[in-house]
Amino acid sequence: MFIKKDHLYASFWGALAVGALLFNTMFGAFAALTFLIAGTAYAASGINFTLRVCKKNWELFLIPALCLLSVIWSDIPATALRANIQLLLTTIFAVVIASRLGLNLFLRAGAFIMLIAMVMSLVSSRTALNGMTGEISLIGIFGSKNYLAANTSMCITLALTLSLNKMIDRSSRILGVVLLITSTLVLIKAKSLGAMVFVLGSILICIVIIYYQNLALNKFTRGKLNWSILLVFLTGMFLLVYSLINGSFNELMYSIGKDPTLTGRTHLWARGISLIQENPLLGVGFQSLFYVGNNIAEDIWALHHVPSGAGFNFHNMYVDMGVELGLIGLFLYLYLIKLFISRIFDLHNIAYGSSHFFAILILSYMFLQTFLEAVWFEQFTVIHFFMCVSWVYLKEDERYE
Repeated sequence: MFIKKDHLYASFWGALAVGALLFNTMFGAFAALTFLIAGTAYAASGINFTLRVCKKNWELFLIPALCLLSVIWSDIPATALRANIQLLLTTIFAVVIASRLGLNLFLRAGAFIMLIAMVMSLVSSRTALNGMTGEISLIGIFGSKNYLAANTSMCITLALTLSLNKMIDRSSRILGVVLLITSTLVLIKAKSLGAMVFVLGSILICIVIIYYQNLALNKFTRGKLNWSILLVFLTGMFLLVYSLINGSFNELMYSIGKDPTLTGRTHLWARGISLIQENPLLGVGFQSLFYVGNNIAEDIWALHHVPSGAGFNFHNMYVDMGVELGLIGLFLYLYLIKLFISRIFDLHNIAYGSSHFFAILILSYMFLQTFLEAVWFEQFTVIHFFMCVSWVYLKEDERYE
């Protein structure tokens, strides 16, 4: 009903919301306020629709609900409550925008504002010093190299979808190609090996999944193929663990000029695991560890040579989730991933450039990223926004306008 009558209105609010999240680091509170105004205006203009789609996508609200509950045992309840309300609103607005806005409108609006952000980052001279390695890295309009890499990767996934979308006009596909080239140049300039590997890996995974799901196979043949895929995955994990044990991983990292501790991540993970053991069931509370005055946080900041109060996490989604929300939160997170995977493998006849293609590409990237970063379920971020959009798309038939 909405999609047919408010294309311009929807595109405006969609572009404003995505732009506010992309420029969040640059404009701070003003960008957050812009996103809240845009999201509220869009959600409130059809309140019954908003309630209905939030209920339909209830799975996305399991972890935000636990986060909100964690305010009870948080050491900083007021700060945690504010962060939880922001996360909840980000989730609601993402679900509403994804449900109301047609894919083509969303891709065009998002690509336009993303191209501005990428051009600004490409010509930017803003850099940051890594305290662990002494490496100077491009951060562009973002707050860190990691956020530059993550947001640029989101731009690449949207650009690739727009470029391959055969149901959209030629000028929009050209916009997608321009955004794809610009985003790739930013990622190369940032010298983020992890992001490059994750982007290429997610594209490969997406192609394999689409090919596999589009095959006309009977149940028995598909079952055998599933076991073969599982065997390949387990073999790959075994080889990775073995390379870590026998030192070959360290040798490989040294040979390409990279830190085998992954810029101190391995030490950070060990510290996180010890914290999980101290609060195994419920954790310390959502975003309730890294605050000024907390001795644990101060020690970690000092170890990694970053200023007190800097935004920080455990650079591993599973460790981060276990520390903040305990084993209950980790279980809910793994359950959500299981839902994503199950829904993806329920799809058939997936077209390149479609809403399902976009969702699979985004979630493949985000899944690969979980082992080195912890950026799911962060308020006012494009990554959380796109994760919610992808889930909405997975629950529906392929959609365009």
